[in-house]
Order: sequence, then C-alpha cells, then structure tokens
Amino acid sequence: MNIIKIFFLTFLPLVLNNKAFADLKYHPIKFELSTDKESYYEGEKITFNITITNTDKENSHPILLPHTQNIGQKLFCLSAYDKATNTTLLRYTEDPILKMMVHDTGTVQIKYLKPLEQIIVPIYLNDFENYYNYHTQNASHHSFGVPLFAGIYKIRINYKPNGIALGDRIYNYYNNTDIDLPNNGKLAIPENGFFSNFCNLKILRSADTLVTIERQRYYIKTNGYNYFYFNKYVDKINTSDDCVHITTLPSDSCSIKNEYFYNQFNELYNEYIVRFDDGDIREYRRFTNWCPEYLYTERYDEFKKRINYEYQLPDGRFYSATYNQPSGTMHQEIYCSEDGTLCNVTTYIYNKKGEFVKKKLEQIEPCSVVIIDGKKRSTKRGINLEGQ
Repeated sequence: MNIIKIFFLTFLPLVLNNKAFADLKYHPIKFELSTDKESYYEGEKITFNITITNTDKENSHPILLPHTQNIGQKLFCLSAYDKATNTTLLRYTEDPILKMMVHDTGTVQIKYLKPLEQIIVPIYLNDFENYYNYHTQNASHHSFGVPLFAGIYKIRINYKPNGIALGDRIYNYYNNTDIDLPNNGKLAIPENGFFSNFCNLKILRSADTLVTIERQRYYIKTNGYNYFYFNKYVDKINTSDDCVHITTLPSDSCSIKNEYFYNQFNELYNEYIVRFDDGDIREYRRFTNWCPEYLYTERYDEFKKRINYEYQLPDGRFYSATYNQPSGTMHQEIYCSEDGTLCNVTTYIYNKKGEFVKKKLEQIEPCSVVIIDGKKRSTKRGINLEGQ
C-alpha cells in the first residue's frame, strides 16, 4: 500500500506535467517593450523600443520584421490600457492596417537571430511629420486615432505576422495548443500573435495654452481647477462640441488624487473617468449621445467591488449587468437590441439569507427610433439603462 502511495505521489504528477508540457508550443522568440525616456509631454514624439530576443542557447531562429511595406497589415500593433490595478481596461488600440498613401506596397524581411542574440526595433507615436513618409519604412505610422492626453497608460505591442505571406515560410500558426503542428522546421506561433510586456507610459500635462497632438491643435483654458481643451480658439469656457477634453491634472503632472478625466470625440464616443485616490477606477464610461448610450462601463463601490458592467456585444446588441455587494451576486441582466428598441430584462430574486430564489423576466422598450439627417438615431424613452 505504501508503495502504491509513493508511486501516485511521485510519478503521477510527473506524468501529468509531462502531458501538460507536451501540449505547450516552443516559443524561443521574446518581445519586450520600453520607452527611451521616463516621461513625455502632451504631443511630444514618443519612441518605443521593441527588444526582440532569441532565448534559445543553441539554435538560430527567424523573425519577420518590418522593412519597406507601406500597405497592408502591420507587424507591430500598439494597445493602450488604463493604469488602474483593480481592472484590466483596454482604452485604445490602433488600426492594424497600414495606410501610407503610396503606390509601392514594399516588403517585409526575414532576419535570423543567433543563439541569445537581441535586436532593437524602434517605433514612434506622435511622429506625424513622418506618419505618411515612405522613407520612415512605416516605423512612424502608429496612431490610436484619438489623442493621448496627459496621464499614465500601460502600453503593449501585439506581434502578428499571420496574414502576411512571407510569414508562411517560417511560421506554423495555431489557435489551439492541443493541435499537433507539422514537423517542418517552422516556428509555432498563435494565430493572434505574441504580446509583449506592459510598459508604463507617462504623459505630463503641458503648462502651455496651446498644444499640438498628431497635427491637431488644442487650445487650453482653465477655471482655476479644471483644464478645458478646445479644438479651436474660444473666448470663454464652454462645454460645446468644440470642447474635446477636460482634466484636473495640473501642469507638469500625469497623476493626482481625485483625478477627473473626460473626452468628447465627436462621431466616435465620449469617455469619462473618476478614480480612487490611488488611481484605480471608481467609474469608467465610454458612451455616445444616442440610446442605448453605453459602449462600455465599469463602476465600483467604495470597497472596489464591481457594481455595474456594460458593453456592446460583437453582434451589435448591448449587455448590462448590476451586482449586489458585498455578496457579488447578480442583481440584474439586460440584453438590448442594436437600436435599443427592445430589451430583455432578467432580475434575480434572493431571500433574506442571500440565497437565490427565482428569476423575474420582462421586456421593455427604452428607446424610440427617429430619422435625423437621413440616418436612424435612437432616443431615450422611459428607462435609464445605466443600472443605477
């Protein structure tokens, strides 16, 4: 009996571990992201250094790199996440397609890295002088499509050669680690590519009353507490469509207690953030001016327990959920049609002990559709979908 126990305690974990390791793919190429400075001012050119390492101590391995390609899919794509630690919140991601307005499509290149060899590939943000420049070989063709105002962001890159023809010569792509790949000497790589580490990007608010970010000028006025950014000069502070950004960050700063942050990107979305003193998210909203207004929402109580979560589903419908705290149990779920004219509401009922009893199902019509400038628009009708 003791021998059997010893066998199960000693050898069975090894067998299970070996099976687990057998399902893992070998990835000798490592990507690390860093900046060339500790911090930058709004609108300043930002240099990211991508350090690519062959971690194999014995063998050389190929890597697909940017060269003169000016049309098609980017090899390196930037994503910006919020600095908060109580949630992983993707704020912005750049267009993965190159649009450099040139006729020559150019090429990518294959480079073989020797054992433990490293190379550094620089890419640039806010380098709009060279954004469309053929001679920059696309290193400057990076933008989130919206300005990065002062604050702290967590940035990472996605290396994704899948879809680029030359990559088929050196990579086997997979979307399931259980799939056996052909033994053809090619490196295994996930279909969605590799991700780098998270790199902190600190952007300081300028003391200037005029800043330029990605060739767009922003005129700044203050009431002594808030700072208002306008995309054209105004005599007086107002919150009209010309007001693009509001922040409480003073000059030469990227973070303060009770920070307030608001963006208004016309024809895209609005963005609203209230933080705890330590910088974590108390409330984040990405919303439009139409119904259903929410595109993405996270709200937390004073104990940083999530009380509200909303987002638009890939099929265009809208989902909203509220939670009971401190139990964390579901209070209500709402699924709405893309135009918001019909919503299915599920309310969860509990007894005094907090035990689930039943569901209450109902349908509501929170939005009505009107035609504005020849386009269908939804207006609010009867209910606030924010779950408050």
